[in-house]
Amino acid sequence: MLLSTLGTLQRLYDQEKIRLCYTPVFSESDDADNIVFLTEAVEEQQIRAEQNERPMTEDLDSEYPPNLTWRPSEEKDGPVHSSFAPFQSLYRFAKGSSIESAVPQRLTSNPDCWVSSWENDTTIPLSDEEGWIYADSFDSNNMDNFGGVTENSRYRKRRLIRKRKIGPDATCWYNEMLDCSSLLMQQSGSFCNSCEQAAIDTLERQIKDEETRQSEYEKFLLSISESEHHPFKRKSISALEEEERELQKEVKELETKCRGLVQRREEVWSTGKKFEELIHGTFREGAFLQHILSLIRDERQSVGVFSVHTSDMLRRLERYDVCNDVFHIWHDGVLGTINGLRLGRLPSKPVEWIEINAALGHSVLLLATIAERATIEFTRNKLIPRGSFSRVVNMYGKEYCLYSDGGMFRRRGFNQALILFLECVDDACQRAMREEPALRFPYKMSRGKIGDLPISLGNDEQWSKALKYMLTHLKWLLAWVAKQYP
Repeated sequence: MLLSTLGTLQRLYDQEKIRLCYTPVFSESDDADNIVFLTEAVEEQQIRAEQNERPMTEDLDSEYPPNLTWRPSEEKDGPVHSSFAPFQSLYRFAKGSSIESAVPQRLTSNPDCWVSSWENDTTIPLSDEEGWIYADSFDSNNMDNFGGVTENSRYRKRRLIRKRKIGPDATCWYNEMLDCSSLLMQQSGSFCNSCEQAAIDTLERQIKDEETRQSEYEKFLLSISESEHHPFKRKSISALEEEERELQKEVKELETKCRGLVQRREEVWSTGKKFEELIHGTFREGAFLQHILSLIRDERQSVGVFSVHTSDMLRRLERYDVCNDVFHIWHDGVLGTINGLRLGRLPSKPVEWIEINAALGHSVLLLATIAERATIEFTRNKLIPRGSFSRVVNMYGKEYCLYSDGGMFRRRGFNQALILFLECVDDACQRAMREEPALRFPYKMSRGKIGDLPISLGNDEQWSKALKYMLTHLKWLLAWVAKQYP
């Protein structure tokens, strides 16, 4: 029950539902002048408040300590006994002329247990900002049960509060329970009757258990002392002396064995030292060999890295095709280009015939190189690469010039040379598709047309597109030769 009460108290403190409050009140005493003066002062304060003058509260607070709360006698006409009000604890109901006399000495003598100073409790219902409550009569010390309050009331009263901390041990909580017993159990004692009786019963049971245990220990000791088989009664002095001599003899034998073991140990240590020196020498040689091995491994790794580098360079060189650099085919808008030379012309881009003839010469040289590399034999025509003045020979041995100056007289021969050159490109494409069936060229070639556009000089735009398509087929043939005939 005690532990349950302590636990309840601790939970209440954890929830901040209990605060230590010590309230100064005014009670009956021997000095009548003070009580009359204070009563009149309060009444005068009421009158001045009604006349809207300065209240008497300032005079009272300046003349007397602000921590005191005065409680005049309820019977004004009867015998009045009064003095400066003592302080009264709301929990222990202890009275005194000062706070120190109402608060337990063990609390005031330990300043470390306080976490705040004395302050006015403004949490009381219907109290003002300074904690004052006003009433025509205070019948008890309970400040939470007063009704309608107003500053024009006859008496006023307030409560001082100070918070402190409690130690974690059971003694501190027990003392705290003593201080707050009036609040928890509504009586001045530390226990109620049921708790006290339960504690007494528990202590009596513990005493009985200890007495029973003590009697059992006494019986056990008595049985040991009276036993006939006690070891000290079985042996006589002579037997003990004989046993001592045997033990001394055994000790001497053990000492002799010990000296032999010590000598043996020294020999083992000497052998172990020599063996340790041998191990150190072996480790030194092993470390040297390990160093040599690490150098060899580093050199081998270096050779391996160099080998990987050279192999990579070799693979790059094997994949490298010189024709891709010698014959660079690209485009300039609608016009196709080979090595930067435009092949074709437009009204908006009138390319010079010198540039066109040079581009045709590079095209003839590229197709002749592909045919030589892949051993392609053209069926009806023969290419004669001569730069800007290249020619094409038909199956009857007649040569056609694959260059022009834009004049009307050589246009027919120039167109025939373009048709024969396109037939040679078609023969090379057919050979590539036979060797690689999955290969399909983007434009169809037949009877002097590629992609349904005539290769002959006529409409500049169509002629330029046809030449661009022809360069596209040459680029595909170049990639095929680089793959199939590295």
